[in-house]
Amino acid sequence: MPALALPTMESELSALAWATLLAPACAVYARFAARRLRPGIPRLAALFPTFPVLVYMPWMFSSLHLRLFSSFFHTWLAVNKLVLLALDLGPLHPRLPLLPFVLCAGLPIKVCRLRQQSQQHPPGAEFLRPCARSALLLSCLAMAYPYTGWLPLYALHYLYCVQIFLTLDLVFSCVMLVSAALMGGASLERQFNAPLAVASLNGFWGRQWNLMAVDLLRESAYEPVRARWGRDAGVLAAFLMSGLLHELLYWYLTLQQPRGEMLLFFMFHAAFQIAERWARAAGLWRPPRAVAYLVVTAFMVVTVSEMFFGPFVRAGTDVRLKEETMAVVELIWGARKYLLRPFRVPSS
Repeated sequence: MPALALPTMESELSALAWATLLAPACAVYARFAARRLRPGIPRLAALFPTFPVLVYMPWMFSSLHLRLFSSFFHTWLAVNKLVLLALDLGPLHPRLPLLPFVLCAGLPIKVCRLRQQSQQHPPGAEFLRPCARSALLLSCLAMAYPYTGWLPLYALHYLYCVQIFLTLDLVFSCVMLVSAALMGGASLERQFNAPLAVASLNGFWGRQWNLMAVDLLRESAYEPVRARWGRDAGVLAAFLMSGLLHELLYWYLTLQQPRGEMLLFFMFHAAFQIAERWARAAGLWRPPRAVAYLVVTAFMVVTVSEMFFGPFVRAGTDVRLKEETMAVVELIWGARKYLLRPFRVPSS
């Protein structure tokens, strides 16, 4: 496909402004409709007009980073949450106050109900450290990428995994920081739990990676299927749904027709996750923790490199994402003298 020019700041700010208006408008309408209609077909029919709007929103962005986050926030999370709301399930409820409802509908946040916000720190203070850490490490990665040509493919793709985690952690932490402040100090759950230290496939997909998506997949796919056909069928259903959603993500990012490779990757991991649990139950797989880290991390890197990154690399998406990252770092670096001017000590 022909190379695409890097997006202009003006076009992306305009798209961001529209998204900032459309997503809350859909959430306000959904809350209004849900408060007046009973769960089931009537509520689902009333919420349906918001779905095309949320599915279209990623196309407003030329930047692949912004299109990626819009597809996850709006097309994946928001639509899924509204479908669950129509069935009286999920994190949204018509009785939620307006602001928490709007924020929870359009953003990857989950309010903790079991612990109180500490009074010793300002709202969202626990997210300041991950914000700073991820921003610093992402800047280091961006500056190091021009010198990574000598690395083996798997090592380079492991750096891609690190970059994906740091980018998501930075964006999610910033979102939670602002959301906690807007909601008067509400305590929010973090969405990652040391995902780069992988000792178990079940632990990674169930308790470490992108926990908001895990919660939604559990309610929308795993639990209904498990209740009828058992745990293994529930796992397959959750991974099937995740694979289909990643096929949609592939289409958004590459503008190419999906070929089922994302679906194959997730069903492959579903099969190995079930096999790992069976092996543990039978006493066939109980290695020392260091060995488990080494084996499972190697499995993740190889399968992600060959089955997940492969389609994106062939489409040139990795090059485009690196170009955008470098452009942002250069923009920030070029603006540093203006940002630091108020803190300079005047010369004598």
